[in-house]
Amino acid sequence: MSSSFVPRRSYFLTPESSEEDDSSPSDHAKDPALTAAELLLTKGLELADVSLDFVSRDGAVCIVHVANADWVDIFQTLWTWTIRDGRHAHNGKSGRFPSENDWMAWAPMEDSTPSEKAKSSELFAHAVSSGIPVTAFTANVDWLPLDLVRGADCHIPVPLFTSLSADQMVATMFGQPPDKMLTDEQAQFVTPRLLRLARRVGQTATDYVSRLATLIDADCAAMPASVLVKSSASPRIEPTLDRLHGMDEAVAWAQRVGRDLDAFRNQTIGWTDIDRGCLLSGPPGCGKTLFARAMATTLDLPLVSGSYSQWHGTNGAHQGDLLKAMRKTFADARSKVPCILFLDEIDSFPNRGTITHHYAEWEIQVVNGLLSEIDGVDSGVGVILIGACNHPHRLDPALIRSGRLDRHICVSLPDKSALALILREHLGDDLPNEPLLGAALMAAGSTGADCERFVRGARRLAREAGRSMMVSDLLDEIRGQDDRSEQELWRIAVHEAGHAVASCTLQPDTLTAVTLRSDGNLAGAALSKAAAGAYLASTLNLDLVTLLAGRAAEEVILGSPSSGSGGTMMSDLAQATTLAATGAAAYGFDGAAGLLWSGLPEPHTLQKMLAKDPTLGARAGVALDNAYTQALTLVKERRKVVEALADALLEKRALDGIEVALIVALHSSGLPVGAAS
Repeated sequence: MSSSFVPRRSYFLTPESSEEDDSSPSDHAKDPALTAAELLLTKGLELADVSLDFVSRDGAVCIVHVANADWVDIFQTLWTWTIRDGRHAHNGKSGRFPSENDWMAWAPMEDSTPSEKAKSSELFAHAVSSGIPVTAFTANVDWLPLDLVRGADCHIPVPLFTSLSADQMVATMFGQPPDKMLTDEQAQFVTPRLLRLARRVGQTATDYVSRLATLIDADCAAMPASVLVKSSASPRIEPTLDRLHGMDEAVAWAQRVGRDLDAFRNQTIGWTDIDRGCLLSGPPGCGKTLFARAMATTLDLPLVSGSYSQWHGTNGAHQGDLLKAMRKTFADARSKVPCILFLDEIDSFPNRGTITHHYAEWEIQVVNGLLSEIDGVDSGVGVILIGACNHPHRLDPALIRSGRLDRHICVSLPDKSALALILREHLGDDLPNEPLLGAALMAAGSTGADCERFVRGARRLAREAGRSMMVSDLLDEIRGQDDRSEQELWRIAVHEAGHAVASCTLQPDTLTAVTLRSDGNLAGAALSKAAAGAYLASTLNLDLVTLLAGRAAEEVILGSPSSGSGGTMMSDLAQATTLAATGAAAYGFDGAAGLLWSGLPEPHTLQKMLAKDPTLGARAGVALDNAYTQALTLVKERRKVVEALADALLEKRALDGIEVALIVALHSSGLPVGAAS
């Protein structure tokens, strides 16, 4: 999700001054705890890849995972006003049924008795059957009714509060960033209580941060030593380029820039010889923001940051205020040269060529303002510009032309080796002699942010047990709570084995891992890297067959498919439908449409495209039907291979690509090789 999170109703308290009053933003009574929660919720929705419309609809069932219990109440308050339009939140543990105008909230602070859990499950079932929306806010899903956990439409992981989060929050409150920042070590102990205690009328942004830092240090001084995390235990505390793993291309670029900066300082090259504009793209949580901080630390440069949501949240988000806040960030960068200017969420800015809504002129002027500011720093000396986004294809082409963000580096999810190194960085002095490749395999498909969460949870398990951390703590945290029955796990194993066998058969050496680990909306995963070479119509068809092979395996081996292939925008059917429509509408792979380009489908825009052009759905449907027929044939021919792989997966819960290839080869004697017939 690239668009910034804009609340349906502002939770900010009404300014004491009138609309005509031109007093500074510091005089306006914004609640810092709610401001922080909104920024974190924005990131959480991006991590979950769900839209505001999705979580706002009636009947939605969501679980908001907060870092600790201190944040539960504040997120429920934020949800009430921004998602539920101020509607009453009925307490899911109250023991009575809600009215049809309510929405139901679970915010448990401790475990419930069996009888309370049974009653909670009954209330949840009643709410769901009545179309009443349900949202849970918790730091521990074990405290929730099992039916709610299993029935959730989406899991929203709220990220940790970091120094960058604090910087963005303060800039939103005061209309300008502070002159000093919290450290990440301080930021991890921020609570809504401290955020509010630090607020004073008439403060500047820097005054607020100074007072907040003092309160945090006082709280930490009163904490047991076992609660405090050593700074060496996390690369977020003191990030440097040598502590980043799985980002080889980005790190190499930053090191080259560092060498060029030394040459510039020695006057052997000019500023125009330095590669000073870069776009980082990749999935949420893969370390784009951390990279900017690590580069600034390693090269000993000031870091200035800004984002659409930060500027949009300034002074009620009028266009003039947004542009003023944007110009302030760029001016701040020019005053600190040489420095790094990091623009996060840059895909929140629209592509001017695709805007069609009635306020298009408003957004066009905002993009024009951004381009003008970028040109301003590019024409000077000393600013290295880094942009970060999740969806680079949505960017306005002018942003990535030569002279702006003209170098594009894709940051992918870390592989097993990189995950092991990332876990080691976050573990610090814990588990010093334990090999971590097994844990890394179990964590296949995770991000660096996920690894930090796993280690934090493992430390909590060890702390609660009153002992040092054991590798079993880490493995338990990575696996997570798993209450699935053996029958359900077998179905999932068969499904993922279908994907894996299709991948090994049709596109050898692309499968990296297959796992039964449940993570949010995913019950398991078969992970692959893109095949080498140009993307062809035949490659698209192989990808479709692989995406549909999980459903085919269920139908062939278990007698019928389940809903596991469909559901969310990340599901097999959603991805396959989007891919088939892309081949027909954007790649020129459909003979019926010829070479006509009619748009690049995405999961969140596909419904509108299909409604606008019903023939697109029909053409994509033909491709899907053909691919599914091939998937069924492949699974029937390789049924014993799929079953053997499912058995191995059920036993080990995770297998890497080499293990899968060996199992497939061992059981494939006499079977046809290559594309499905």
